[in-house]
Amino acid sequence: MSLPVGRDIESVCTLRPLTTADLDGISRVHRRACRIAYRFMGWSYTLDEVQRWYAGKISEWDWARVVTVDGAIVGFLAAIGAHVDQLFVDPDHQGAGLGRLLLEAMLERRPGPITLHVFADNHAARRCYERIGFRPVESFWNAQDEALSLVYRLDQNSTP
Repeated sequence: MSLPVGRDIESVCTLRPLTTADLDGISRVHRRACRIAYRFMGWSYTLDEVQRWYAGKISEWDWARVVTVDGAIVGFLAAIGAHVDQLFVDPDHQGAGLGRLLLEAMLERRPGPITLHVFADNHAARRCYERIGFRPVESFWNAQDEALSLVYRLDQNSTP
């Protein structure tokens, strides 16, 4: 299904709270997105590995939403306080504004500033975040993933 871009996206999708029953759906989105976005680091986890990892993370989140199209999860955002811990959109649905929709929902709940981490080599995600108004504020070496990570920050008054 080809999604409309921008504000019209809201007419074909549903935004709802993420629950433990969504573990399979968010794991599938995560895996599909990471296999493309993290090619630079040889990312190759199995669906089972991703599901086990998320099973241990869900309890850390104090706010999370999924976006669905025709009942299928196509994106999600999970936060710990004012930090976006996870934000992924299925590659087949990227570019339609789902990431913006999820971030705007978080800002309604918790006005900025909000932060997130993104790998320096994840250029598509960085472009998305920067269009929304995020700016890099620091960097660090992520030893676990052996990649440079950037900390991005968005102040409420900087959203376009």
